[in-house]
Amino acid sequence: MKWRDLSIVRKLGLLLAFNTLLAVLATALVFSIGSAFSRYHDTRVQLLALAVVVGENSRAALAFDDPESAGVTLSALAAKEEIDTVRLLDTQGGLFAQVQFPRQDHDGGLLERLVLTVLPTTLEVHHEMADGGQTVGRIELSAHLLHIWLDILAGQAAMVLLGALLAALAVYFGMRLRRIVTDPILALAQVTHRVSREQDYAIRATKAHNDEIGTLVDHFNHMLAEIQARDIALRRERLFLEQRTMDMQLAKDEAERASRVKSEFISTVSHELRTPLTAISGALGLIAGGAVGPLSPQVEDMVGIAKKNSQRLSYLINDLLDMEKLMVGKLHFDIRALELMPLLEQALVENQAYAEPYKVRYVLSQRIDGLRVWVDAQRLQQVLANLLSNAAKFSPEGAQVEVAVRRRGEAVRVEVRDHGAGIPASFQASIFQKFSQADASDTRQKGGTGLGLAISRELIERMGGSMGFESQEGQGACFFFDLPLWHTLLPLSEPGTSPVAQPGAPRILVVEDDPDVGRLLSQMLQRAGYAVDSAASGAQAMALALQNRYAAVTLDLRLPDTDGQQIIRELRARPATARLPIIVISARMQEGQRANGAEFPGVEWLAKPLDQSRLLSLLEERVAVTKPSNPRVLHVEDDADTHQVVRAMAGDRFDFEHATTLREARARVALERFDAVILDLTLPNESGWSLLPAIREQQPGARVVVLTGGDEVPGDGQWVDAVLRKSSVSPRQLLDAITPPEPCGAPEGTTP
Repeated sequence: MKWRDLSIVRKLGLLLAFNTLLAVLATALVFSIGSAFSRYHDTRVQLLALAVVVGENSRAALAFDDPESAGVTLSALAAKEEIDTVRLLDTQGGLFAQVQFPRQDHDGGLLERLVLTVLPTTLEVHHEMADGGQTVGRIELSAHLLHIWLDILAGQAAMVLLGALLAALAVYFGMRLRRIVTDPILALAQVTHRVSREQDYAIRATKAHNDEIGTLVDHFNHMLAEIQARDIALRRERLFLEQRTMDMQLAKDEAERASRVKSEFISTVSHELRTPLTAISGALGLIAGGAVGPLSPQVEDMVGIAKKNSQRLSYLINDLLDMEKLMVGKLHFDIRALELMPLLEQALVENQAYAEPYKVRYVLSQRIDGLRVWVDAQRLQQVLANLLSNAAKFSPEGAQVEVAVRRRGEAVRVEVRDHGAGIPASFQASIFQKFSQADASDTRQKGGTGLGLAISRELIERMGGSMGFESQEGQGACFFFDLPLWHTLLPLSEPGTSPVAQPGAPRILVVEDDPDVGRLLSQMLQRAGYAVDSAASGAQAMALALQNRYAAVTLDLRLPDTDGQQIIRELRARPATARLPIIVISARMQEGQRANGAEFPGVEWLAKPLDQSRLLSLLEERVAVTKPSNPRVLHVEDDADTHQVVRAMAGDRFDFEHATTLREARARVALERFDAVILDLTLPNESGWSLLPAIREQQPGARVVVLTGGDEVPGDGQWVDAVLRKSSVSPRQLLDAITPPEPCGAPEGTTP
């Protein structure tokens, strides 16, 4: 087991044992070295002293030339066990007397042999005997040191044993101290494991002492208390949110039920009211027309009042039905591209009779001919009728209501301005709300339900526009709505021109019975790079679909000879067209999608007015359009700022790809095709030199341009087409380097 994986108890015990043993061994080593030097020095001093004494005792023997007497004197050193040999030399250095002391041989154990091999075992000293400044002799002593080293090693062994004993004692006492140090830590670890396993933040660790571990336990318990409090708060909030969500769901269900009941009630009541109201209106018309004979003036006035109120009731029912249809998304729109001015002129003519009782005249103050908008003519007439009737009701007698058309960028604005009392400031914020009126008395004095403006704004927004107003009290009001121009959705071609698809472009079948819409849709697709065939009927569409291979079909649901949904069924039933992408473009899109969305999987549904970007996006997802592309340039450069500068210098004529490492560059060179490669030779920890052979092998037609900040230049011109320096390159130089030269024609008079 690794040291870091051992328990704290074992680590603590081993550390104590190691430290204790290390301390004892270090002490023993120092003591042994000191003892060895001390014993060696003492022995030398003793031998020198003995040499002096023996030398003085041997002077007489030297003087009388008596070697035997000298030998007796030297033999006195036999009592010293460590002395092996004693020699007495005369004045000429010759041997005068010598005594060797035989010693008992040792057993030659392993330890002694090791000492004899490693340590010095002999000590030699000498003493010069002088008389009157002249040397008369010399004493030499030779002693062995084996017993000194053996004594020291014996002491060292004793110290080692003592160290082991002390280490064992340290481990023992360390284990005894675990209750103070390690047990609290282990207990805290067990508590953390239990909290993690049981997710019970009410558990607490027990504090044993007031030391650092006790402080750690206190902080841990405080943390658990904080987590427990937050957990309880989160649990309480979750219960509250669940209850609130349940209440909101119940309220939502109740509101939806009430909405359904309301819708059913309005529909039923409106129907039940409209039936007798038709009879009442018809009868009043007959009476007013003289079907029952001449009427007295008083009766004629009463019939007129009844007829006016029946008409008012009819308008109320129509508004209620329109609002209900708008709210549930059931109001039908027949969106077409129409000229705006004829619609406005028609609205002024048809609503002039409504303004006559108020002695108000409608005037078209500003017109712009030739504008086409994408609208439902009936719904636009309904909006204009509401705005014109409101302006007539709130204008003074003899005034005129001005209708103006203004161009606003890619939209057109229609303004209806009256010269009445204006709209109170307190009412302007809520003027477009349902059933909203400035004064309840308006219902009696002017008539109306407060639904007209709300319905009008909803109708304009459903046709892709917006509605607003401007008013100051005492200066009248101007209501306006903006509608997008038709050409902003489907651009018209210039007169006499028609986009031509590229050879091999994907072919699209456009099925549309309206010739204007079909022509504009075809031109839009051709400008996007597609080839287009058009069909104005279901039979023609099926014939073309079976004769040709199309990449996709755009389909209107309302066709003169069949329903567009039947066309989808027939295309899906035939193997050749079963997987053909179909995009439905119709004003009845929502009805068709709700009714047949599950039956026609894979069919896309777009509503009129058409969102051009959405249509092209869908086609791009399903059809690959072949378009001319710019030359592709691979720039191998680790500095992003340098890459941006080079890209800006080259302009929009090239499509740049960026590789920051040679590894990425090699992969792209091997897998992609480039018209030019711009290479920096000095990359971090890499050199661009090694990439040059791969570029030439795998991109034989590509221009290779070295763009570097250093002085290194390829020596072999076969690898590169141009060498540029970052510090002095110009846009013209860069463009000339990465643009392939134009091929030269054969000179006149030569044969290719």
